[in-house]
Amino acid sequence: MSVNLPPTHSDRVSCESEAAAREPLVFVVVPAFNRCEKTLRFLRCFRAVSYANRRIVIVDDGSTDGTAFAVRMNFPDVIVLGGDGNLWWSGGTNMGVEYALRNGADYILTINDDGVMEPDFLQHLVDVAKTNPRYIVGCRLQCQDRREQVWSIGTALTFRGGEIFRLNFAGRSWGELTGTIPNPYPVDTMPGNGVLIPRGVFEQVGLYDALNMPQYHADSDLVLRAKERGFEPVIALDAVLYNHILEKPLVNNRVDLVFSKKSDRYWRAVWTTLRRHGPFGRRMYLMWRQYSPFFFNNRMGKAIKRLIRGTVEPRTAPPEAGVERGYNPTCATGPQSHGGETRNAAVSSASSSASAAPRSVAGESVLPAEASMNRSVEPRPASRTHASN
Repeated sequence: MSVNLPPTHSDRVSCESEAAAREPLVFVVVPAFNRCEKTLRFLRCFRAVSYANRRIVIVDDGSTDGTAFAVRMNFPDVIVLGGDGNLWWSGGTNMGVEYALRNGADYILTINDDGVMEPDFLQHLVDVAKTNPRYIVGCRLQCQDRREQVWSIGTALTFRGGEIFRLNFAGRSWGELTGTIPNPYPVDTMPGNGVLIPRGVFEQVGLYDALNMPQYHADSDLVLRAKERGFEPVIALDAVLYNHILEKPLVNNRVDLVFSKKSDRYWRAVWTTLRRHGPFGRRMYLMWRQYSPFFFNNRMGKAIKRLIRGTVEPRTAPPEAGVERGYNPTCATGPQSHGGETRNAAVSSASSSASAAPRSVAGESVLPAEASMNRSVEPRPASRTHASN
């Protein structure tokens, strides 16, 4: 006579492991630079994520604060790759992506090391991705200090005046939006913070453009290039990530505004974005509009801007913007004051770059860059800045 014994603990663990192995393998790529405590906090938070078939890759770009050693000591199952200090966000993410592709990743999740996620965050992303192999799936970004407030539900292309991108629903309460928009929500592009990308994107489209967009715009650019190849960017509204908002400016003078890689208006990144994705015939004008508020803000300069704007700008009203507090100045998010003139904020999607924290970050928000022109110079932080798209 056979006896049916209850399953043992080892039997249950074996079944759970087999079930996890049947799920797509996700590599989580996290650039890091001189933010040891934030990186460790992120890894502790990610332990609670319910999706099991995942591998975490920390790309430490030459940190001097012991980040790599601390991660290896406290999280021995985390893969740590090292850079020479010149990777920035795009180069660091590319290094992690290449490692993931060599090791059999089905999907790559790009994410910042200062975000806080819900435990089912990754499961929701994977569930949506499995419904369509051409999906690039982003998450709903909420403000970390005001958790009911939306930071971004993807990004829209605008190409109007100083605007290139606009954060969708920025500053709105999620309670007001619940049930009013489709899930998943189709978008033009998205910040690079919390984005699940199928390996086919990198195989067919290539990596992030680290040469032209080391910090900002590479995240949005990759999604736009993939969209041209038939991939579909969508936002999984049930996948929630709480985005950190940096309250300090990244650049504090006009030279850095144009020429520093940490600036969201770094000339090479802005021009590459416009050259690839901007409307033909208006690219030089849109490029000029990125910098005119900082260099042509006297009475004559304002008159010239009004004349050109009236000639070149489309006469349709811009879409609704978000609020002015703490959003990436290169995305349009509402009225911002500059030298007595009220204007909309301008160009970038977070690239990464969603991003305004140390160089490892994409898709964070910052105070308007022009605000830094009117305040005393603050000491630069120990860590440089990376982008999200």
